[in-house]
Amino acid sequence: MATGILGIALSGLSAAQAGIRTTQHNISNINTEGFRRQEVDYSALNPQFDGTAFFGTGVGVSTVRSLYSQFQDSQVLLNQGQLSRNETYATQASQIDKLVGDANSGLTSAMDAFFGAIQTVANDPTSDAARQVMLSSGRNLAGRINSLDTTLKNIRDDGNREISATVTRINTYASQIAAMSGNIARAEASTGQPANDLRDQRDQLVAELNKLINVTPVQQGDGAFSLFVGSGQPLVLGSSVSTMTSVPDVTNPQFLVPALSLAGGETRPLDSSMLSGGKLGGLLAVREDVLLPAMQDLDTFAYELATQFNAQHTAGFDIAGVPGGDFFTNLSTLPSPYTGAAGQIKAIITDPNKIAASATSLDSPGDNGNALLLADLQTKQIPGLGTITFSSFYSELVARTATLASEADIGVAAYETLTSQARQAQQAISGVNLDEEAANLIRFQQAYQASAKAMQVASSLFDELIGILR
Repeated sequence: MATGILGIALSGLSAAQAGIRTTQHNISNINTEGFRRQEVDYSALNPQFDGTAFFGTGVGVSTVRSLYSQFQDSQVLLNQGQLSRNETYATQASQIDKLVGDANSGLTSAMDAFFGAIQTVANDPTSDAARQVMLSSGRNLAGRINSLDTTLKNIRDDGNREISATVTRINTYASQIAAMSGNIARAEASTGQPANDLRDQRDQLVAELNKLINVTPVQQGDGAFSLFVGSGQPLVLGSSVSTMTSVPDVTNPQFLVPALSLAGGETRPLDSSMLSGGKLGGLLAVREDVLLPAMQDLDTFAYELATQFNAQHTAGFDIAGVPGGDFFTNLSTLPSPYTGAAGQIKAIITDPNKIAASATSLDSPGDNGNALLLADLQTKQIPGLGTITFSSFYSELVARTATLASEADIGVAAYETLTSQARQAQQAISGVNLDEEAANLIRFQQAYQASAKAMQVASSLFDELIGILR
């Protein structure tokens, strides 16, 4: 009898120790990122029949399991991926918005000053000072277009570098996840028990990776773990990894896009339609929605400004009655319409007497007919701009960029809230609660003390039996 009681008491001590150890492990990892609280599963040992009834033989530890919800974990990944996307988008969209809308870097003030100077020449076509101001304002406007074009190209190049650096980080995380998955598979195959802490570490790597590129984790029934990106392309399959790289965009080769190296040597580019979340998704989306349209619109603006102004300027006559030449760079020789116009436009007239303010050669220099027509270009509807004015065209560019930047800021605020709510719901299941763990410590301590007391009683009974036999 004593031996049976000792065995039961010993199993109780072991069970209580397992509970205390697990509870202390939870408490110790309360600040460990990605840690899921653990719980001991107990089960009664097989009873023994002594001829009259079945008597219990104690308790055993079935397993130690992590507490989590696959649904809540997936919600955190989804919202965190969208938050990272919107944060990246908002940062670059805001940068471009400030660039095109600012009085010192945008075109509005420079354009108004240029056409205002033309009107001054029309008011006094013989004024050398007015002609000098017109030339200076023209150079300033062309220079502002050049500067804006250069800055947008710098943002493009920075984006390319960000994509390359992000791809490198993705490859690092993917390799670590694959190696961790292999360790988990080996540990669980040898013990038949879940490697909880290794799984937590792997899933934390997945969470960090998901901030860079939206991923879909799949846990197979046999324990194999896979990660998919894009529209279902495999990034990690068990312990094997598909390498990512960056390649020129087929449509716009000056832009880089991420690509996945698949089996057989195939390289599959991933565009913005395939990457809905993560930093990469934000970089591609802001490029497509904001940066590229701004660059294209600036080229269109520069081309139409030079073409329309030159056409009218060459229709007039300068102060000596000589037909006017091109005021801005002649961009009609560009290999593709508009492309590169913003970087090439210059005010090429240096002599104020060459300004063709007169509509006829006979009345120069006092005639202002052509100067009035040049000034009217400010309010003329330009077919190449969608039959709107230069000012309206640029204002639409500024307004579109501002709207997209504002929407991204709203998206950041929304997904910050959603991510916080998802994390709270996740932590309600997986997070360590110190009050609860303290209560568990007391419960397991009392169980341990009770089992120890039972051992003491069993030992006393055994000693009494030995004494009787003597």
